[in-house]
Amino acid sequence: MSLERDLFGEEHAGDDTARVLVADHDPISRHVLTRVLGASAHLDVVGGVNNQQPLRQWPLDRVDVTVLAVTPREDATGLIRQLSQRQVRVLVVGTGWTQRRLDACFAAGATGCLVKNIKVAKIATAIRAVASGHTVLSPELRSLYARRTAAAPAPVSAGSQDLLHTLTSREQEVLRNLTEGMSTAETAVRLRVSPATVKSHISHALTKLGARNRLEAVLLFQRSGAAESDALPATPPRTAEMA
Repeated sequence: MSLERDLFGEEHAGDDTARVLVADHDPISRHVLTRVLGASAHLDVVGGVNNQQPLRQWPLDRVDVTVLAVTPREDATGLIRQLSQRQVRVLVVGTGWTQRRLDACFAAGATGCLVKNIKVAKIATAIRAVASGHTVLSPELRSLYARRTAAAPAPVSAGSQDLLHTLTSREQEVLRNLTEGMSTAETAVRLRVSPATVKSHISHALTKLGARNRLEAVLLFQRSGAAESDALPATPPRTAEMA
């Protein structure tokens, strides 16, 4: 999956400049990352910090995204949570990823997780996507979810099933397309509606499911079995949602 797309393939074409802070305890890695990202026309790199410094020493004024480099043994969840509380989006770059670690990062508020061996130039595209409110995930990490779901699907609680039944048939169609890896634009073509309408259905679905992003919504939908089965009985769509 190209990082020029968001989590499920949607092209990211935002032109706004994102203010970025690089946080890495390795001074060489921090210098390289800061220099390469600073060459991007769409990024304003405000500097680099040692991620082991107290957060009060970080220049977070008007920072949109923090690129947080972590080692396999680092527990960055507390730091991610603090940054999220300050309305700073966090893109975690690391090695030795496990499903538990990935879950912990997203639960703490991370909006993206990448493997560290990714080309640095591609991180710039991921930052722009994260700054625009998308969730990004390296293909290797997305496969962790796919393998777990295929091997041992997590049970869906009765409460979750109740939430799924609140989705309209069109919202279910949209989520089903996302589970197939389709982008917003591709889904719009398939359903013969505008991309804005698809985004509206996604937004409504996230609200109803209590999901923070598409990743959570799609995983819940997959684990329910709804992605492979006939649509769940849905509440009649409101006029504004019909397309």
